[in-house]
Amino acid sequence: MNLAPQYADTLQQPPTPDELLEEYLPLVRYHADQLMRRTPDSIELDDLIDAGVLGLLDGAQRYDHSRDIQFKTFVSYRVRGAMIDYLRAFDWMPRGLRDSAKELQAAFAELEQHYGRPAEEQEIADHLGLSLDEYRQRLNQVRSMSVVHFDDLPVTGNRDEELSILETLEGDPMHMPEVQNSMLQFVHQLAEAIARLPARENVLITLYYYEELTMKEIALILNLTESRVSQLHSQMVLRLRSLMGLD
Repeated sequence: MNLAPQYADTLQQPPTPDELLEEYLPLVRYHADQLMRRTPDSIELDDLIDAGVLGLLDGAQRYDHSRDIQFKTFVSYRVRGAMIDYLRAFDWMPRGLRDSAKELQAAFAELEQHYGRPAEEQEIADHLGLSLDEYRQRLNQVRSMSVVHFDDLPVTGNRDEELSILETLEGDPMHMPEVQNSMLQFVHQLAEAIARLPARENVLITLYYYEELTMKEIALILNLTESRVSQLHSQMVLRLRSLMGLD
């Protein structure tokens, strides 16, 4: 049973909460599993799922069928956003860890400007006064920085105001040309940043986010350990944050 088309096209018989859960609970579990890979052991999977369910129900109420946005896409943003809001409420990332991640991002930016290309691992380690093993250990420590909330990704709107992706998706239809243009600018900026990634990180982002493979599956493809893939993922995310000017 696919409820999304029915919900999007008629709205005469919108799905009940039970019907929504029957159809989209696998989607909620998928996003929870994805986030659990990048959160501390103190975070419980069931708590993330509960937060995602609230996001799903909230998304169903907010969804505007007149907009040219698929229901599944819209509630996916809501589900993931609700989970990360839950994580933020507990301030689960220590201040020292945030500072460490910012130091890494600053190193990426400084070295890319210096070399005119993405910095290699050893260059970053040397810049930070670390051994290669110490640098990789730091990547392990900041892996939770790969959890990015959609509100952290600005989409510049009309009159130089900043709108988040969720605000853009929910924007006033009267302002759609400006909003669509802003979204296209953001997508273009993201695409340019991805294009500047080193080859292996570019492959990783494709396998993980587009092909939706697990870290274990990617490790087999790249002939690396799962731990090494996780380190590369952290490096890739921090490099993207640096390229896009995210704090």
